[in-house]
Formats: sequence, structure tokens, C-alpha cells
Amino acid sequence: MAHNTFIDKKSVFDSVYTENWKALYAFAYNILQDKESSEDILQEIFIDFWVRMEETEIQNFRAYLYQAIRNQCAKKLKNKKLTPVEITILEQSAQLAEEQEQNDFPKEEIIKEVRQKAQQILPEKCYEIFVLRFYEHMNISDIASFKNVSTSTVENQINKALKLLKQQNINYIKLLALLIAAAHHS
Repeated sequence: MAHNTFIDKKSVFDSVYTENWKALYAFAYNILQDKESSEDILQEIFIDFWVRMEETEIQNFRAYLYQAIRNQCAKKLKNKKLTPVEITILEQSAQLAEEQEQNDFPKEEIIKEVRQKAQQILPEKCYEIFVLRFYEHMNISDIASFKNVSTSTVENQINKALKLLKQQNINYIKLLALLIAAAHHS
């Protein structure tokens, strides 16, 4: 009897893994922008999933796995100094990616599109700081020195830019999450 239980557990696990690993990896990578970290999280999640399959009854495997990925990514990102606005955007992006399960959206095109939109809607100084932070990957103190302003001015301008862009639409939230992850990865 115990042998059959193991076979059933293994077949369920194999099926869930095969159906979900690519989307889960893309989900983690979209948040973290780091191949190794995304792979590590995926491995941890599936090991944990294997263990929990016996302990608890998971109603919706996919929802459980996405939530686990989101939690692990959040833990990883806490070590990076993110502003509250950046954290909110990353969380919203993660939620959208889970809901829509869009594994690949045209990242480069959207990055270009957001830069154009930012140029249209942001005040000039705000736009310049936004570009330095997210496209040139300069840190906040370097931008402050470069622009000869305080770090709080730079942070305020970045938050203003993110809030204005976030109001645009769903793709901008996803893109902003990519930009934030990339800026904090470098």
C-alpha cells in the first residue's frame, strides 16, 4: 500500500512539475532578473512542495506554487534596498503575472515604449533622474552627486516618476517591475 502511495505522489509531482516549471521560472526571473537566484528558488519551492504533499492537502497546486515563488522572491528582494513604491510595483507585477500567466511579453519593446511614455508625461528633471536610475543603472547617491541635489530629492523624483507611470496601464506595472529589478540587480 505504501508503495502505491509513493507512486501516486511521484506521478502527481512529476505532472505538476512538468506543467508548471517553465512558467514559474519565468515568473521568478521577471521579478528577480537573475538566472541563478530564480533557479535556486524554483528548486527550493519544488523540494518544499514534495515534502508538503504528504503533510497538507493542497487544493490548487498552481496557486500554491505561485504564492511560494512570490514569497521567496519577496524575501530575496528585502535584502536589496527598495523604496515602498518599488516594492508595491513588484508585488503588483507578480500578481498580474500570476493572474495572466504571460510568460513572455516583448520586454525590449515595452522597455522602449515606457521610456517614450516617460519622456511624454514626466517633467524634465524627473525624467532625467528616472533614466539615470533605471536605464543607466546609477544608484541614488551617484545620481544625487551627478545632478548636484540631495539623495532625498532623487528618491522623491524616482517615486514621482514611478507613481505617474504606474497610472498608465498593466504593461507599465510589469515593465516598471523589470526596471526596478534590473536597477537593484546591478
